[in-house]
Amino acid sequence: MAQKSQLQPIDERPWMVSIQALFYLGLFAALMFYPGTSLLERLHWLDSGICAQLPGHSFYPGGQPLPLCARNTGIYLGFIVTLLMLYATGHGRAQRLPRWPIIVVLLVGALALVVDGFNSLFLDLGLRHLYQPHNLLRLATGLATGLALAALSLPALNYLFWREDNRQRSVPSWTTLILLIPGLVFSFFAVVSQSGLILYPVALLSTAGIVTLVSSVNLLLIVTIGKRDQTFTRYRELLPFFSLALLLALGEMLLLAQLKFSLLSMFGM
Repeated sequence: MAQKSQLQPIDERPWMVSIQALFYLGLFAALMFYPGTSLLERLHWLDSGICAQLPGHSFYPGGQPLPLCARNTGIYLGFIVTLLMLYATGHGRAQRLPRWPIIVVLLVGALALVVDGFNSLFLDLGLRHLYQPHNLLRLATGLATGLALAALSLPALNYLFWREDNRQRSVPSWTTLILLIPGLVFSFFAVVSQSGLILYPVALLSTAGIVTLVSSVNLLLIVTIGKRDQTFTRYRELLPFFSLALLLALGEMLLLAQLKFSLLSMFGM
């Protein structure tokens, strides 16, 4: 009788699990308890390389600015909220895009952000524009774009990662799309309320949206370069690769923040 191999898959080795746990605990501790600045200031710095953080384009829950402007708050909050809802409703491993009519509706929402963005830019440049920009529109079109980004990117990532074929669509029906809307509507009114109670939840969730999106791009590259596409069967197998992608994402965001600071200092701004 052939003896079973004593070798464990790398993701099941106790030392690997311990290292991953310490890695995430260390990141959390650094974010929450590193001395010298507040959590909100650290989030502002981390996000500053990606967002202009213009005072007039921001919301101020409890009198303090969110780390992202209204449009970016909408995009990344909408992205992470939609992603969480897709996983909660059992669509987390879907490998097929929605049907074309639903894709068109999602893209129309993203197109609204493009139109609103150019309209705001034209005003800033002193050019003719369609209407007076408003943070409510920036937030709403951002949330719609975040919804589209999550619903359309998740199947592509799943197709790349998982060995098992999953014919499920990320948004299989109009009913599913409608069920995703309340989370975005709640997010909209939570931000608009500008209550101090939502300051940290929104700041953390929107920043998590950026980190997740940048990490996903890194993970895609790592898996492709390492020729590990379509080889994973469980999340635990993917976690070490995601941990590396997350570490790179944080480094990239900090590098962008420092680069922005250096450029602004160079030009005396």
